[in-house]
Amino acid sequence: MSQKYGLGALLYLLVKILLMKLNPYANVHNGAFIGLYPALLVAVLLMVHYFSGALVLPIKEGGLRDFNTAIAMSLLSGYFWFCIQLNHKNVVSTLISILVKTSQLSHLNKHRQKLSSKFQLQSANCLFIAILNTVVYVLVENLLLNDVQFYQYIITISAVLFWFLFFLFLAQSSSNVSYIKDHVLIQTENYYDHLNSLSSLARLSLVNATLSLGAISLFPIFWLGKNIPIYDILMTLLFSLVIGVYLFFPVVRLKSQWLKEKSNVSSKLLEEMECKISSDKLEQYERCDQELERLSILSMRLFERRDKVRLAACLSFITIMWSLALFVS
Repeated sequence: MSQKYGLGALLYLLVKILLMKLNPYANVHNGAFIGLYPALLVAVLLMVHYFSGALVLPIKEGGLRDFNTAIAMSLLSGYFWFCIQLNHKNVVSTLISILVKTSQLSHLNKHRQKLSSKFQLQSANCLFIAILNTVVYVLVENLLLNDVQFYQYIITISAVLFWFLFFLFLAQSSSNVSYIKDHVLIQTENYYDHLNSLSSLARLSLVNATLSLGAISLFPIFWLGKNIPIYDILMTLLFSLVIGVYLFFPVVRLKSQWLKEKSNVSSKLLEEMECKISSDKLEQYERCDQELERLSILSMRLFERRDKVRLAACLSFITIMWSLALFVS
């Protein structure tokens, strides 16, 4: 009886954390460590699985899959929540940077309210998709048809949270960049500020895409010590494809746009310089020449040292974890 009371208390704490801290827009500058609540979420989930019986040692016969799933989904749920909060913090920083350039910092709260409304709508949609995806997975794998243990019901419920945070991370990573591009970036009038703002937006997309690679390194935990099911392999390949196309493609697109706009501005300045030479307007010619020189040294700074280190660390960790999983299996 005390075990059930303890499990109920942990579930209540988990719901309390999510209701209070899921939306970081309202608390993005409160000074709290951004990884605190995701870490607390992981701890609570692991305790819930322990009290329900999924993480009890020694592992029961045939219980390795549930043991691995409980650990992996707990870690990934916390990781995706951390990525969501970090994304929101970076979005606000990028938003402030662009609004300062356009002298529209007073509009910050209006944009944050719109982003919060979009977040709430996407949360509802992602919750529906998460429930649907969990039901499909359970039916395909026949997980709840035979002798079902109590902890398996808990794992199924926690799977909804895992998929919810996963889909919400993807949705937010894409929509926030699109929102800034469509509603904020167009307000920049000076080409120099516009190009710098476009660079900031591309770096935001790159950080989102790089952080998402970290999740791939945690997936092998699902299959430690056991064969990898075909459906799980397909889901992993699908996830990797989504990361490659859905999150890295905007980085390539923004870089291409930056190069194109820089080239267009350079061409216009050269044409203007030719006109000033023919009309003997030397002062305006010198101004265009200075602008052209300023533009020529402008760099996107997309893959700086810290970006390369972050990407190399993610790829190295992926290699290590997958090699370990194959060796143990």
